[in-house]
Amino acid sequence: MRRLLPTPFAVWLAAALLAACGRRTADSSAQQKSDAPQAAQEASEEHGAALPESVTLTAAAVAEAGIQTWTVQPVDLEHLLVLNGTVEHDENKLLQVAANVRGRVASIPVDLGQRVRRGDALLELESVELGRAREEFLREASALRVATRAYERAKALVAAKAISEGEFQAREGEYLTRKATAQGAERTLQLFGAADEEIDGLRKAVESNGALPPGDAPRLVLRAPFAGRVIERKVTPGSLVEALQPLLTLADPSRVWVFLQAYEKDLALLSTGIPVSIRTEAFPQESFKGRVDYVGSVLDEKSRTVRLRASVDNRQERLRPGMFVKAQLDVPKPEAEDKAILAVPQGALQTLEGRTMLFVQPKPGVFVRRAVETGHSFEGFTEILSGIKLGDLVVTEGSFVLKSEFAKASLAEEE
Repeated sequence: MRRLLPTPFAVWLAAALLAACGRRTADSSAQQKSDAPQAAQEASEEHGAALPESVTLTAAAVAEAGIQTWTVQPVDLEHLLVLNGTVEHDENKLLQVAANVRGRVASIPVDLGQRVRRGDALLELESVELGRAREEFLREASALRVATRAYERAKALVAAKAISEGEFQAREGEYLTRKATAQGAERTLQLFGAADEEIDGLRKAVESNGALPPGDAPRLVLRAPFAGRVIERKVTPGSLVEALQPLLTLADPSRVWVFLQAYEKDLALLSTGIPVSIRTEAFPQESFKGRVDYVGSVLDEKSRTVRLRASVDNRQERLRPGMFVKAQLDVPKPEAEDKAILAVPQGALQTLEGRTMLFVQPKPGVFVRRAVETGHSFEGFTEILSGIKLGDLVVTEGSFVLKSEFAKASLAEEE
């Protein structure tokens, strides 16, 4: 049987096909090798370099960083909650002085910052409207006087059957109408701010046949309703003012309000009646005593805090509205904490990846990060609910340096 040998063309074609397959295999392998680093980089960018669980420092580095540790142990803390706040006026003793009539400021017998007693004159106002109201009252009071006399005579005459019952009722109606009108004119004077003594003087003038008391144009005297201090003057003598326009501001600084911000986690400790001790930078050696008299019912969504108010004695007038203060609240100890708790100094706590962390030293030079759950903070210590155990060595001084070391270790791993 005759064997067929491959022709030169067939040999060349087979060689070409084998070479093409080899190139495709090599290109595919090279593409996979070039894609691998890119995929790893994309995964790293997507998830970020994870923080290491621990870092190791040499003895020299530990000494240079000033790292100090604290042994976790049960601590029996007095529950003194420290909050920041600001001083404000007691709004129950804060008054915008205004008149109920238009007029011109005749005089201001008090100066800015002056202390006044209850009943002292604060401002005198000349008012045309007040003069018209006085004239109306005099006219109606005089008409009432005449109607009263006619009514009294009518009662005597009807009893003697000298006049008819209809005529008596007419005079009685006239008397009642005049009485109501005179009472309305008197109420208008009272609404405008006229003092009872002035109204009694006008009434006596009518009874003495209209002899008015001597004097200049009708003046309205605005008086202090309580003892306090003038903290603002809004007008000057000669100013033309409208009805209900604020003229002066009077405040009693002997008691102030202190508004405090408490975090959501401390709400269970707060109630009205809790004693408060206030300290300020202006008077660091003094404390001002008061009590919480209001706990807010609405939580601020951004700061997650609730507003408290304490009423504080300020008879020496050391606390000024607008001051920043620190308040210590002697809060009652919850039943669940009626025993020693695990707590660490507040300086030991750091924040990593949005979580509260402690750095624990299991052996010299080795530091492990621990995510913890914190409770209340008192006297420079923070209660630790979970994440550490009794006897752990936690870093207090130098914890911020360790935080930087963990961040650098994370960058080194990423590279």
